[in-house]
Amino acid sequence: MGLNMNIGFILTKNLSEQGFETFIELSKLYIKTNPVSIYLIGNGVYCARKKSDSNIGRIFKESNVYAYKHDLEARGIHQNQLNKRIILFEDYEKMVTDVMENFHQVISI
Repeated sequence: MGLNMNIGFILTKNLSEQGFETFIELSKLYIKTNPVSIYLIGNGVYCARKKSDSNIGRIFKESNVYAYKHDLEARGIHQNQLNKRIILFEDYEKMVTDVMENFHQVISI
């Protein structure tokens, strides 16, 4: 039986940016055997919307997903437009603390 690792993703890409498909493929691999948390920052917050990609919806169901409130506001995305699984955070320090203290591996895309 393999070691269970806490995996963190920092997603800065939207659905159409290069690298997004890499996130999808890697997250699918890790979710099968590890607890996964995803931080949406920068353009990554576009993925927080309800009507996002179906692959995202499946990944979000099996992950803890956080979105940076200030990046959502800067892009005109309102709370009523968000996937119900999204947890808002207002301070980068929360993300940094989580990354440093709780994850065995962090992938930034």
